[in-house]
Amino acid sequence: MSLISQDFRLNKQQPKARGPIRLRWALLAIAGAGIGAVIASTNTETKNDELAADTLPTFKAVTKSSEQLARESFSLSLPELQAQQEILDDANNLSPKQWREYKVKSGDNLARLFKRASIKPQQLDELMKSGDEAKKLTKIFPKDIIRILTDDEGTLQALRYDIDHKSYLMVERENGTLVAKTFNHEIETRNAHASGVIESSLYLAAQEAGISQNIIMELANVFGWDIDFALDIRKGDSFTVLYEELYRNGEKISDGDILAAEFINDGNAYRAVRYTNPQTNVSEYYTPDGKSMRKAFLRTPVNFSRISSRFTVSRYHPVLHKVRSHKGVDYAAKSGTPIYAAGDGKVIFKGKKGGYGKVMIVQHGSKYTTLYAHLKTYNRKLRVGSKVKQGQTIAYVGQTGLATGPHLHYEFRVNGVHRNPLTVKLPASKPVPKRYMADFELSTTPKFAQLDLLARTQQVALAETEVGN
Repeated sequence: MSLISQDFRLNKQQPKARGPIRLRWALLAIAGAGIGAVIASTNTETKNDELAADTLPTFKAVTKSSEQLARESFSLSLPELQAQQEILDDANNLSPKQWREYKVKSGDNLARLFKRASIKPQQLDELMKSGDEAKKLTKIFPKDIIRILTDDEGTLQALRYDIDHKSYLMVERENGTLVAKTFNHEIETRNAHASGVIESSLYLAAQEAGISQNIIMELANVFGWDIDFALDIRKGDSFTVLYEELYRNGEKISDGDILAAEFINDGNAYRAVRYTNPQTNVSEYYTPDGKSMRKAFLRTPVNFSRISSRFTVSRYHPVLHKVRSHKGVDYAAKSGTPIYAAGDGKVIFKGKKGGYGKVMIVQHGSKYTTLYAHLKTYNRKLRVGSKVKQGQTIAYVGQTGLATGPHLHYEFRVNGVHRNPLTVKLPASKPVPKRYMADFELSTTPKFAQLDLLARTQQVALAETEVGN
């Protein structure tokens, strides 16, 4: 283990512990360096108080790996980190080394950052040769934090970089050579729940319920097969959601997956639960009886502002000035808005087609095709014969052909016959396999029971509010 790896051997308290207490214990640890003992780690401030009062004279040996020590360092403030480094250098009769912290600015790269840190350019080359993991430093982003340790001659001794919430890069000088390694943080998953009633919009109801935008968007994705969140939402609709929150060092870093949810739309109740297939390890959302929430097609293949023309057999054409059938739906949207494949399939046509302008047609199995017209441009990677996945961007909204403004003309055909995309019954995906139904019921019953409890609690709260008014 390098000296740099040892700089956190003295840090035995959790992130919430105060800096002075940590420093005091570190000094005590140095005093007992002959026996290599340190104070045992504790998880809460209450436990810390108990140790200080009852067990301070007792030392318990703790062995930590370089990975554990480095992980703990990300929870320290820069002054705490530097204080421990000074203690370590002094205890080992080494010249003092300095930790510095740099926030990546817009337009920054590692060379510019090293220049600000007054580190010699040749050391950047040495750093990039410290291992393949160091290549992650070529993709730094504004507001990223990079910590650098140098000696009094400006020689790079260590570098630490939080790649994302879950992983980090550690570069240390071992036997005179820089070595780069990537490790994963320890992430704690906690369950959370929230409920809300829509008064004006789903977004505002979610805000009042304390739900993040990511969770509410995922909620819309889960129920998006059955509910059109652009057109079907009504005042009085309600939702309840059980979901995960991810924590690192006791601090929430992001939301996780939705575990189960209920959405009541216009009096109709929809429920979904997340279940992982034991054989494939793939997670999907299912109804309480094991049917997939995921249909074979998206109901709406574009984020639109309004429906400008519906499916009809007699529509006055704004360009041709005559009545003719309109065998699709027009979704008005800004030019350049991404258009998504409504389902898994294969591109069978890409090009111009009369008044449709630029068109793409996707075949889904043997019965279904979807057509996307008036396109501005296509996904350049797609050719006739290319396979596409549901939700993949295939083109962008335009107004080519006979169009008075930017919009997507979308058609849905079954065995070559046009069907109304807004009302056609969409085929469902595969349900939970019969051999796993017992496991499905065992693992999902508690989640639905919790939904029932939360729903009853919400009803009581609403009733009390109405009485109060």
